[in-house]
Order: sequence, then C-alpha cells, then structure tokens
Amino acid sequence: MRILSRYILKEHIGPFLFGFFVVTFVLVMDFIIDIMDLIIDKGLRVWTIVEIFGLNLAWMLALSVPMAVLVATLMAFGRLSADNEITAIKSSGTSLYAIARPALTASAILALFLALFSNFVLPEFNLRARTLMSDIGKKRPTLTFKAGIFMDEFPGYTVLIKKLDERSSQLEGITIYDTGDGPSPTTITARRGALEFSPDGNTLRMDLYDGEIHEVDADDPAKYRRVKFRKHTMYIKDVGSKLVRSSSEYRGDREMTSAMMLRRIEELKTQIGEHLSRMEKLGRQAVEHIEGGQKVEGTHEALKASQTTLTQLQAEQRAVQHLRKKINGYRVEIHKKFSIPAACIVFVLIGAPLGVMARRGGIAIGVGLSLGFFLLYWAFLIGGEELADRLIAPAALAMWSPNIFIGAAGILLMRRTVRETTALSWEWTKRLIPRSWRKPSPG
Repeated sequence: MRILSRYILKEHIGPFLFGFFVVTFVLVMDFIIDIMDLIIDKGLRVWTIVEIFGLNLAWMLALSVPMAVLVATLMAFGRLSADNEITAIKSSGTSLYAIARPALTASAILALFLALFSNFVLPEFNLRARTLMSDIGKKRPTLTFKAGIFMDEFPGYTVLIKKLDERSSQLEGITIYDTGDGPSPTTITARRGALEFSPDGNTLRMDLYDGEIHEVDADDPAKYRRVKFRKHTMYIKDVGSKLVRSSSEYRGDREMTSAMMLRRIEELKTQIGEHLSRMEKLGRQAVEHIEGGQKVEGTHEALKASQTTLTQLQAEQRAVQHLRKKINGYRVEIHKKFSIPAACIVFVLIGAPLGVMARRGGIAIGVGLSLGFFLLYWAFLIGGEELADRLIAPAALAMWSPNIFIGAAGILLMRRTVRETTALSWEWTKRLIPRSWRKPSPG
C-alpha cells in the first residue's frame, strides 16, 4: 500500500508544479499590466520593482495553490484512467477511496500550511505591499528640464525656461509662477540663472540674476508690487526622485490576523451596545414628548422635540447598521482565511472522479476543467461575500458554501465512481435530459 501511495503522489507532483507555475504566471502578468504605468512614471529601481512583486506574490500563492491541486488531481487521475491503471488497481480489490487517500492526505497537510500562511504571513505582506505602494504614489518622477514648455513638476510652482544649457545647467529667459500657499500669486522673471541640487537630490537650488518679482497686495488688490533684483535664490523642496519609505500603524481587514479581527469585532460590539443604550434613552424621551404633547399648550414644543428625537434615533440606527456590516466584513475575512485553503481538499474530492470520468490526462482537459470549476468556486465565493456584506447571509455560510456544494458534488461523484468496475463515461449525463427531448436512436 505504501508503494501505491508513493506512486499516486508521484503522479501528482509534475501536474501540481505545472498548474502552480501557470496560474501564478497568469496572475503575475495581470498584476504587471495594472502597475506598469506606475513603474514607468515613477522611475523605480530594479530592487524596488522586485520587492513589489515579492510582496504581492503572497496573495497570488494563496490563490494558485488550490487551483494547482485541482489541476494535479484531474491530470493525475485522468492519466491513470487513460492507461487503465485505475481499472487494474480496482481489480486487485482496492477502491477509489484508497486510491484517492494519499492525495487527500497530502491536500489536507497542504491546506493546513496554507491556512497558517494566510493567517500569519499574508497579512504582514499585504500591509507592507500597501505601505510600499502608498510611498511610491507619493514619489515624484525624475525631473527633466526642457526649454520652451511649462513645467509643473515642481510643488507649488510652474516654470518656463526659454533656453537651457544641459551641460552647465545655465538658464536664460526664466519665468516662474508661484502658485503655492501664499495669499496671492507671485510671478518671478529673470534674464539668466543656474540650477543645483542638494547632496540628497531632494532640494533644488535656483540662482536667478537680473530679474523682477511681481506681486499683487493681498490686503488691497488695487496695489501692485514690483521688486527688481540682481540676484535671487530660491529653494524648492521635495523635487527629487528618491523613494521615501514610511510605516503604517493602520491595518485593513486583509492586513490582520484572525485574532486581531476577533478583538476588533469585540470593540465594535461594545460600540453597538453604546448606540443601543442611547437609542433606548431616546425612545424613553420620545414617549415623554408624546405624553407631553397631549396637553394643548405644549403640543408645538412636544412636536419639535419628537422630530429631533426621531432624527437622533435614525442616526443611531444607521450607526448600528454600519457597525454590524463592519463586523460581518471582519467575519467574512476570518472564514475566508480557512475556507480557501480547505478548497485544496474539496478539489481533490471533485478532481479524482472527474479525472477518471474524463479518461484522458491531457493538459487541455486538466486545465480546462480546472479553470471551469475554479471559476465556479470563485463565483460562489464572491457572491457569498456580497450577500454577507449586505447582511443577507451569515459570514460562515457565505464563505463555506462553495466548499459545501462542490465538496458534496465531489462525494456523490466519488461514490458513483466507486460502484463502477470500469472508468465512467459521460453517458450518464443523458439521464438529466427529459426523455421527450432526447434524439431518437437510428432504426
């Protein structure tokens, strides 16, 4: 039996690696398309680009591993069925349950490690990836000075240079529009100037010669100020292309472990209790206002107080509803951390009988069926998450329903395959078609 188990597992290794690399490659290419413009515009270094992909590779692995398991199971059992090895093993008295047991055991171990990865490693990678992308978004592209065009890359300034000597950084015909936080816009003109960056490359020093400063008086717009200068030096900060790294204490739901989210849920429940207490107090006030309104002389005042109380009650109710949605959102993420890894086991249950039924271990059939079932699984998952976010379905049912439905279908197919002495064909599907719709047989 050990020899058979090792043989079954060996048949899965190649297809698993193939499916893993193909799915990961597809996800990486899709990610590259999304961030290509950002990489080009920001002029990032190679190491920074590698870090971006390394951090985002974590969530890709969480998706590619279960699908690779499905690919491996379909292709491995399809190959065994096509070569009649399944039939030979069954004839020796070994059922499909025993044949699939090694793959189920391996998938359970893989699901355990993937669950630990999703709960402890993935949140940290997601946090670092978000922080890095935020820092990149704040990074300014490398400045390129061009003559004859308006340049707005400078924070708070728009610059026009008529002539530029790139070797000596000497300028001629300079016009600068100061659009910063000052009370009124300022225009600076100079016949010539020179550029120089600070040692860290983040501050630009601009020496201007033989120019004028034009400014409107903010207190009295009718007054106009013009100042001539022989030399005027300007310092423009934060113009360099250096990537400034930062840290973030805030964590989104996908950047938390399950323990962090459970603590957050308890905090939100406490807030809901406070809102409910205020609603109860407002309800008592509303009753008092109604009772006060029964007196003729206090009807108008009581009506106004009742309307105010009703508005406050509605605001408290909306706050409670918002907090309940947040709690359900956290619960969805908690269950998702374990339901997606559990899909490794479910995909073996559905993949083993389907592989036997397909009777071919080819790449096209394996990948095609895998893609179809994975899309079905993902559609269930996304639909369930949407229902949970709207408080229509419990978070646990929403996140585990794909595993329940596909797993149940896999168990039914497995039982049917076990009862067969040979590999199944697709003829059984004709029974699903009403007899009146079937095409009559010839003759």
